Amino acid sequence: MKSDFRFDVGTAVMCNLGPGGWKLGRVIALRYREDHWPAGKEAPYQVALEADHALIYVPVDDARYCREATREDLRIARRMDALAELPPGPDETEVRSEPEPNGGVATIGAQLGCVDGTTQPGSAGYRDGRCHCCHCCPRSWSCVELYSEHYRCAARNELKVTRRAVDLGIVRVGDSVHHPANMDPPSGGGFMQCPTLVRLPPGVRFSDDGAFAGEVRFDPHRDAAYRVEFVAVSTADWNDAAVGIVRLEITFVVEGNEPPDGFDVDAFMREQQRARDAASRMLHDLVDVWEQWERGELGNRDTCDRMGASLRQLRELCEQHPRLDGGRWWAQLGGFHMNVHKLLENTLFECELYLGHALTFGNPDVRRMAEQNLEGCYQKRLLEAARFMWIDGLKQMMAGEWAAAAETLRLAAAKKDGWGWAVNYGDIWISEAAARLVHGAVLATRNRADNNAAQWIAEAAWLLERAEERAEESGVFGPEGHPWASEIDAAIASYSPGDSRADATEWLEALKQRTTYWCAQVLGGAPPFPPQPRPRLEDAAALVQRLPGHND
Repeated sequence: MKSDFRFDVGTAVMCNLGPGGWKLGRVIALRYREDHWPAGKEAPYQVALEADHALIYVPVDDARYCREATREDLRIARRMDALAELPPGPDETEVRSEPEPNGGVATIGAQLGCVDGTTQPGSAGYRDGRCHCCHCCPRSWSCVELYSEHYRCAARNELKVTRRAVDLGIVRVGDSVHHPANMDPPSGGGFMQCPTLVRLPPGVRFSDDGAFAGEVRFDPHRDAAYRVEFVAVSTADWNDAAVGIVRLEITFVVEGNEPPDGFDVDAFMREQQRARDAASRMLHDLVDVWEQWERGELGNRDTCDRMGASLRQLRELCEQHPRLDGGRWWAQLGGFHMNVHKLLENTLFECELYLGHALTFGNPDVRRMAEQNLEGCYQKRLLEAARFMWIDGLKQMMAGEWAAAAETLRLAAAKKDGWGWAVNYGDIWISEAAARLVHGAVLATRNRADNNAAQWIAEAAWLLERAEERAEESGVFGPEGHPWASEIDAAIASYSPGDSRADATEWLEALKQRTTYWCAQVLGGAPPFPPQPRPRLEDAAALVQRLPGHND
């Protein structure tokens, strides 16, 4: 008999444990009851948690309490990062065999490639839509591009990953540790691209060639005994089929992590609590401002200004206390930059920078918090790419490159089904329709019997229908619809393949002029099109330089 519940026994689920966050488990029973419960009371599911095999029950069959685990959920729970080996598990087959999402269809031009070495951090490499919205030079990949289960740039671009693991055993505070840079196969260095330096004990240093050395010192942020799982990645030989990306993992256990004479533990704990309280107040202010915006009590500009001020304060606090609460506040810092990005501030780089830094801590709860936001961040990459590809297509139209523009715009629309960052009214489809109509008419003026010409014009009409439906659903436009779409509609209605060559040429030239006009309107940010992208608030390279390095 079919169950009335959403999940069957054996389903992998994520359970909401309140302050403990979401945990991965597996349904082991339906209609669970405990002996002391009153008659008629039952829980829909009993679940065995994967991490510690604890048994819990889900009180209500509701997505707020329990949801089906995604592929990313399974991977986040079962490995340290997106470059680590995926261990065997109950869902190994379904996780491994599912095709990697590509964030769009075919790409434009060349794929991965580094010209003149690397590019500056924060460059707009993903905005051209190539390489599955990863930067086209792996040597410029950020922490999220390397480590996030939602970005998975190595897998999306089918790069080989060479894994090297070193276990140094047990060391004590005061011991010297050393591991030389002896890679097999040898690597060309580059291990300081995104090393997880925050995981190292104070006193231990890691260098770009993969060498690891120093004297382990007391760490007040950790227990008397703790495990180090340090990871560094080199993409220096990404295009060498025998090497690819090298993931180096160095593990060891530190014992004897006791406060030395003269270290005031109470004073340290009080200082951490003061920082925690200050961070909590800033978080409350951020939530309060955002809720005012949602209620319509604050405009976009005031919201961005007020949230920006609080985010700068939180960033300064994180810089002063870089290891507070295992990276939780870096994750909050990145997450709240997403809010101002929604209001069209150019802050996706900040989102990824701070969420990526949170991933380097190795704290499972912090990682899960960061990954929850990174799912949306990757989708925002697709939206940004769609918008900037749209802009590229418009520029191609203004240069008279109609067929090339149509292809660029087709790929832009494919990124997010015609949506883009602040592109909401079918504008990409309208633009592609214009490019296809003009190119089809050009072909027809050269040869009236050209079947390709009719196909291009038919595709323009089909795209226009999709765009007009999207614009109508928005409720923004009156009965006349989107002005550019209406004008193209009228142009199609007035087009006649049987016109004399002179009349057809006159019609085509008028269409080209109006299309150029509309392209200029879009590029200028005139309504009803989105405003021009705002400049960055802060220099991206400077923000990278401000991130903490080795533990002191």
